Amino acid sequence: MRAGRIHRMTREAGPFGTRVGEPSLDWPTVVARQHAIVRQFQPSVGSFEAKGVRVYLGTARFEDPRTLRLDSGDIVTGERILIAAGSEPVIPPVDGAALGITSDDLLFIEEFPADLVIVGAGVIGLEMAGAFSDLGARVTVIARESEILPQFDPDVAAYLRTILEVRGVTFRTTAIISGLSGRRGDVTVRFAVGELVREVRANAVCFATGRRWTPRMLGAEPLELAMGRLGLRTSAHLATSLPHVYAAGDAAGNMQLTPTAAYEGRVAARNALRSDTVAADLSVVPQTVFTTPEIARVGLTHGEAQRRRIACHVATHDMRGASNGVVTGEDDGYLKLVFEHGSERLLGVQMVSYAAAELIQLATLALRTGATADQLSAQLSVHPSHAERLIKITAHEYHEYCELGGPDMSAGGPRHGPPDPPAFGAPRETRGAPLPP
Repeated sequence: MRAGRIHRMTREAGPFGTRVGEPSLDWPTVVARQHAIVRQFQPSVGSFEAKGVRVYLGTARFEDPRTLRLDSGDIVTGERILIAAGSEPVIPPVDGAALGITSDDLLFIEEFPADLVIVGAGVIGLEMAGAFSDLGARVTVIARESEILPQFDPDVAAYLRTILEVRGVTFRTTAIISGLSGRRGDVTVRFAVGELVREVRANAVCFATGRRWTPRMLGAEPLELAMGRLGLRTSAHLATSLPHVYAAGDAAGNMQLTPTAAYEGRVAARNALRSDTVAADLSVVPQTVFTTPEIARVGLTHGEAQRRRIACHVATHDMRGASNGVVTGEDDGYLKLVFEHGSERLLGVQMVSYAAAELIQLATLALRTGATADQLSAQLSVHPSHAERLIKITAHEYHEYCELGGPDMSAGGPRHGPPDPPAFGAPRETRGAPLPP
């Protein structure tokens, strides 16, 4: 994704005074750098063994509820077992599915696909779509849902989708894949949108339709472990339906995120060794999709608050025109805040921003500490910065409007996402009608 962002920024460097020709892509160098970074962050066996951990490298399969056999022939037994075996891509059962690849394959594909079809508009699909489009591929995303990223409110997701469309990504929503045909390198995808049947050709078709842990990955079918939607069903202490077997990360099927996997690993290991002393708390978890710009959320969306019948106010703000965005040339941004009615306590934040991965962690601290709009708006912010808008919007919604004047945004390039805000100097906001308590 970083390679794609640099490639796109190089093409758009002219207004900053840097004159370059049309950049060409050296895909083997991109792939080689990815391999090098993976190796750099992969912990060594020695680092574990120095702490007294015995490490076996290989594929393991359950022989009985307390015994695993490795493909090396080694046998390992344990009074407690923690499954942290990751997940595998889900391949839809369609004709010709073998002609498709997964996101695992796409990251290190040998030949760069000039035409790429991505099936699925979730996190993985959108990250791959944005990156490969920035690198110069013609990308088509085929999605079953009516809008991308269904875990976000539709207006937030639509803002990002429109930006990607302006950059050349084609979206086919409410579409059902019926099959693939052709050969590797020249694949035709058939799909239906309502009664209309369509086809699109591509050099590669990537299935980004989710990931799931399955008992087959460890030969665990005979254990008859209870399953959840994405992985093993676990207790608050991350124990499975077999009390001596614990699960963490994708295998636990709670949240498919790196930080939650690391956190669950610590909790599950401690409980396995100390008899269920710590309950996992996943009540406030920030999530970021690494598109360009990024999209992130924490806490409740407006839709979730309505479904839970929580009385709330909603503030939305188009963040274009901020000094930091104007100067850097990366001026897209959208913010949506959900506040509890009466107390003004912040309940949820969604954003599209080039700094969303960093900003959402500020919002997470606000939710974790129960901060109110009054407390947030009292915080001084760095200028210029992306974070100042996050802080100021709370003042816009509940307190004084403190930013007067600003650049004239009536002209100057294409706009993305929701309808244009009022002239800069008045916040773009809406208040949701309070729901019954």
